[in-house]
Amino acid sequence: MFTITTLCLHVKQIIGNSEDELLRGDRLREEREKLGITQRDLARACGLAENMVYRYENGLNDITGDSLKILAEQLRVSSDYLLGLSSNARGQLGDSTLAEDERDILDLYRKDGWSGLARLSVEKAIR
Repeated sequence: MFTITTLCLHVKQIIGNSEDELLRGDRLREEREKLGITQRDLARACGLAENMVYRYENGLNDITGDSLKILAEQLRVSSDYLLGLSSNARGQLGDSTLAEDERDILDLYRKDGWSGLARLSVEKAIR
């Protein structure tokens, strides 16, 4: 049985990236800093122990699949980008013709569903 760590390490070996670290800590740090948030704030937003983002960024811990998913969602990047499997931070949306406000609507829908979109439309109608 493969864990996410062993599976990603095998994929990295196949594509020629033989680094032992599963997560690209430099990319995690860069994306976090772009958003202007601290390691502690990101950890809290993701429901992680306060020092875990520091440990991930510095290669002190392997990341779990659940933590990877949550971090990628919070940072609005693809998990493949954080793993070093892709150079495209936005994943499939990176090549999209979506405008920034359209991406925001999509992100809001993914986060809050239809109720979030309804709330947004009411806020826009009031303005």
